[in-house]
Amino acid sequence: METREAMQQIDKLLLPFLHATDEEDSQRLLTQLVSDHADPIIKSIVRHKLHLPLGYLSDSRLSEDAEDISSEILVQVLSRLRKLKEEPDEKYINNFRSYVAAITYSVWHEHLRQKYPQRHMLKNKLRYLLTHRPTFAVWVGEDREHLCGLAAWENQKKAPSGARRIQELRGGPQASERAGLTSNDLQRLDLASLLSAIFKWVGSSVDLDDLVNVVAGWTGVDDQVSQGSVEEEVEDPFERLPDPRPNVDIELQRRTYLQRLWLEIGQLRPQQRAALLLNLRDSDGGDVVAVFVIAGIATIHEIAYALAMSADQLATLWNDLPLDDLTIAERLGITRQQVINLRKSARERLARRTKAF
Repeated sequence: METREAMQQIDKLLLPFLHATDEEDSQRLLTQLVSDHADPIIKSIVRHKLHLPLGYLSDSRLSEDAEDISSEILVQVLSRLRKLKEEPDEKYINNFRSYVAAITYSVWHEHLRQKYPQRHMLKNKLRYLLTHRPTFAVWVGEDREHLCGLAAWENQKKAPSGARRIQELRGGPQASERAGLTSNDLQRLDLASLLSAIFKWVGSSVDLDDLVNVVAGWTGVDDQVSQGSVEEEVEDPFERLPDPRPNVDIELQRRTYLQRLWLEIGQLRPQQRAALLLNLRDSDGGDVVAVFVIAGIATIHEIAYALAMSADQLATLWNDLPLDDLTIAERLGITRQQVINLRKSARERLARRTKAF
């Protein structure tokens, strides 16, 4: 497809970013796209799937899951947008919001598959049953979520009452009594009968994942997630940062790792990024930020933008990097201990997110 024809098919939301020629403007527009349009969709879907309150800022494992899932989604969205800017003839995005929703559901399903294998198997059983029994149906809702229910409800928009009532059935086998089922019923009835009872009580279409959660609670499906110790889980990724000297044999691996690392750094909170990047050093105490520039992963303008400063301001600091914690604290208007805590939390998050690399 010709570039002009491709541009005509692309969502108008993306055009300012795709047409921007100035690096700083391009980065600003990319950030705006993510914060104004992608992030709200991602958070809304993830929050609904994990049944978290608005904001979901806490130290719970579910909140960590939400943060990790959201980060993975953003990495994919950002990577796709950057590739679209470089190669506009390739697979255009004609509806950005729908694209973000589709990526979010895809990452969510992969998260469930890896972390909760038994629940994933149950979901496959339910999906098979819903698609092979003429009385049931599964379809895609307007927000790209998978809805299910009686065949007569197919393509019905999810009613708010249905979403609320399905949640009332969660809480283990005892909750089944609300739908008129006893503990003996749970043992003697097949899955199709359980689904019929659930749909009859709810009275409208429900989210497939919500249905899986209810049936899992009733039938005792429970994946035990290994917690592990903090020391085992948290490996400092910066201990593995490559030496900037040329090495042809590992260049591709190095660039892949650094690209992923830079994308993950971009998802940190602003003060976390500053506490990390301004003090980023190798085992000999030398500056590591320059590695991103040397390897062509990030420009000076992009690093400056990540630090919420101009390129000129970064240039004046460049030869003094890495900065000590007290200097960083003064720049951020916080205490030295807060800087240390911010950097520690940033490193722990990056260690989790780059573990596979």
